[in-house]
Amino acid sequence: MNLREETASAEPTSLSPLNRVVDAVPLESDAGRHFAELVDKYLASTCHDAATAAEIRAQLTDWSQNDAAFATLAQKSFLAKEVVPTSRDLSALGAAGLAALDAISTVKPLASDQQSQLASVVTEAGKPKTQLLLIPTPAVKKLIDAAAKSAVCSAN
Repeated sequence: MNLREETASAEPTSLSPLNRVVDAVPLESDAGRHFAELVDKYLASTCHDAATAAEIRAQLTDWSQNDAAFATLAQKSFLAKEVVPTSRDLSALGAAGLAALDAISTVKPLASDQQSQLASVVTEAGKPKTQLLLIPTPAVKKLIDAAAKSAVCSAN
């Protein structure tokens, strides 16, 4: 059995309508994969590329602001209402990623309580809700892990 079947609220049949958000979302996330590649590229060096950081920051900002925009839609559609928890998780994940990125860019490691708080956001976002997974979760975790360490640029 796959994760989608395990997290279904009811066993799907051939008569189940395919009009839910989970039915419209592609199985693979090109945006999620691209984000993960950006994070890996950014973290690969102790001297972090400003252009890559800006691209990561733009994506995290979009995600952190997602829930405010989505809430209006969710009020108008019972189908969209079911993914409100996922939207909130995406928004929290974006905010957590921004906090980690800020810590990395200022070379000021996260305090242990802040690291724990951000890690709990990642843990919650990693739980499947309404049969959807937030693919960027592991990449944001990498940012948080990197932000917990003290790193100094050693460019030659």
